[in-house]
Amino acid sequence: MSVRECESDSSNEIIFARKRPRMDVFLSSDEEEEIVEEWHDPRGNQPKIVPFTHPSRFVREHIGSDIAVETSYQLFVPDELIEQIAEQTNLYTAQKIEAGYTQRLAKWTETSTSEIKRFFGLVLWMGLVKLPAIHHYWSNDPAYLQTFAKAVMSRNRFELLLRMLHFVDNEKDNGSNRLNKIQPIIDILETNYKKYYNPTEDICIDESLIPFRGRIVFRQYLKQKCHKYGIKIFKLCCGSGYTYALRVYTGKTLEKEKTTPTNIVMSLCEDLFDKGHTLYTDNWYTSLELAEKLISKNTHLVGTLRTNRRGNSHQVLSTKLKRGEIIAKENNQGITILKWKDKKDILALSTKHSSEMVNVECRFGSQIKPQIIVDYNRQKSAVDLSDQMNAYNNPLRKSLKWYRKIAFELLLNTTVVHSYILYKNITKQKISITEFRKKLAVHLTSCDKENISPSRIARRSGKKHKLERKSGKVSEVRKYCKLCYDKNVRKDGRVMARRKIKRVVTFCDTCEGKPFLCLPCYNESHFL
Repeated sequence: MSVRECESDSSNEIIFARKRPRMDVFLSSDEEEEIVEEWHDPRGNQPKIVPFTHPSRFVREHIGSDIAVETSYQLFVPDELIEQIAEQTNLYTAQKIEAGYTQRLAKWTETSTSEIKRFFGLVLWMGLVKLPAIHHYWSNDPAYLQTFAKAVMSRNRFELLLRMLHFVDNEKDNGSNRLNKIQPIIDILETNYKKYYNPTEDICIDESLIPFRGRIVFRQYLKQKCHKYGIKIFKLCCGSGYTYALRVYTGKTLEKEKTTPTNIVMSLCEDLFDKGHTLYTDNWYTSLELAEKLISKNTHLVGTLRTNRRGNSHQVLSTKLKRGEIIAKENNQGITILKWKDKKDILALSTKHSSEMVNVECRFGSQIKPQIIVDYNRQKSAVDLSDQMNAYNNPLRKSLKWYRKIAFELLLNTTVVHSYILYKNITKQKISITEFRKKLAVHLTSCDKENISPSRIARRSGKKHKLERKSGKVSEVRKYCKLCYDKNVRKDGRVMARRKIKRVVTFCDTCEGKPFLCLPCYNESHFL
């Protein structure tokens, strides 16, 4: 009998057997035995973990009662870190000069802590004042005319520092760590992030993207981000946008076992276990396996869930819902899986909630929503808030050096946001993030004003600097070189300085005060 004849004859038996219903199972690591997981209607029997009692605030014993803008930044980026960057920059430049890298480095003079601060302050200011290219900040074109950068350092010196900026010794390169060029900076900053702040009860994990289109093996493509290509960072944030911990994603090749969502979460939260925190994650991280591990660490998990996660309740997944309806199941450990139909199906998991519904005020009136969804929407925005504050007056520019991009993101974005949050929390002042960045940039660029050479004053007249000879009898017109004299006075005192420093008859007629300068000092102050 043909299939058509079977279909037309209603008296015939059904010859197509239905599929057996699938059972909800968990597979063990060796995948040899099946364990049936019992899912039942919600009973409100959530796991009992320790209540959160840890104080969530800045650690005041490490912070003074009165704090300034520059002090709040210096807590996270101490002078020792700036000094380390200056030393590594000098070392890297010496290695390049020895290798005959470029003729332009022949004019290089060693940088210092104060100069690196001025450099960072100038980069921070460039995020406030946007111009098409770096050289436009020193342009005398009326359309681009700026005086701030000229007063801090010359264009040639800024470009050399930008090119030679370095953070570790290349000769100690560790091939097993792809972040070797920036890892010490990340470790110091993350230690300070944790030192001065205790997180709130509700914490959130998500990824951010540092824009970068250069060639690097761990560059990522995230279509939901504004900048789709870049370096991915996993961040653990609190409600105010404070980043407590972070990990830079370097690909699966070297640390394949540590790049799974569950292991990333456990790594970021390792200092917060057994304190009663509640972690909020999106569907890339959330799973039954992660929920069970966090319960054993006295930590709640709330997040959206993917339908293909192992161990999900088949009854919840297969049930068809109309808009506004829900279905929820709970297992023996008190983990709840819930599906709610809004415009589309929303699947969520929680170790803290059951199937409670609450009335929420929306733009179009009141609406009844599951408590899981309401709490998730309220607490999940911590990483987004951090990224939003980082985006205001962002100093990042195009670069081929990926480690410099990460350094600027951490030193001049994430850390500045932390300083801003700390400053507002301690002083109770209302100040915008833009104003805070401006005050910090002004402070960093004006430190140690005595080290700023005369030629770095704003050239409003646009005159060309030239070393000229003072007319008259040499014995009557010669004077001490201003820069040589100032350096030796600070080092040995006035008496010894006058014995060491020779007198010259050459001076710069354009610089303010028309200072007498020897040829090496003139070249250093005008061309570096």
